[in-house]
Amino acid sequence: MYYFYSRVSTISQNATRQQVNFFKQIPDFDSKYLFVDKVPGNVPFIERAEASKLFDVVTNDTSEKKTIVVDSIDRLGRDLIDILSTIELFTKNGINLKSLKEGFETLLDNGKENQMAKMVVSVMGSIAQMERARIKERQAEGIVLAKALGKFQGRKIGSTISDSKILERHQIIVKKLKKELSVREVAEIVNCSTTTVMKVKKILDKHNRLGDAR
Repeated sequence: MYYFYSRVSTISQNATRQQVNFFKQIPDFDSKYLFVDKVPGNVPFIERAEASKLFDVVTNDTSEKKTIVVDSIDRLGRDLIDILSTIELFTKNGINLKSLKEGFETLLDNGKENQMAKMVVSVMGSIAQMERARIKERQAEGIVLAKALGKFQGRKIGSTISDSKILERHQIIVKKLKKELSVREVAEIVNCSTTTVMKVKKILDKHNRLGDAR
């Protein structure tokens, strides 16, 4: 079963070129299974509207082999760390990723990991690790400099993120919890900690109680 994911950075752009590539290279291309996001690449995959819908649809598909096709791997994200996280999320849920430009699939026909693709991802992981270290180093240097200039304030003591923001950020978790999956099941599917799922569940429970009270 093929699903197709396309992303362009702005509303004014269109995904026609990517769709043409799907049509040329995948005989089973069906626009009915095409999901298109118009968001910048720095928005994490799972937080995009259409990507979120796609993931929900594919994880509910009982087909033996489910494949998400992208024109190129950078459609998943501009950040290498996010790309790797998304690939790991797919693999954990038995979803094969097929990248046309890079010419590889992450899973074989028997459902096992493609070792060649795994090697490529491993190299990318090493690069991501160095990138992560550089980011932390730059952040630390920036904080030191800001403190020296008296500009660093950090997060205000006692400040919190609103319930609505948390639910908006974790839409996939909300959908899975509403299907009455357990906290552990949702955590495994979405590839996050049970603590995060519990936080979302408590907010949903609180809102349900308030709704009943009304």
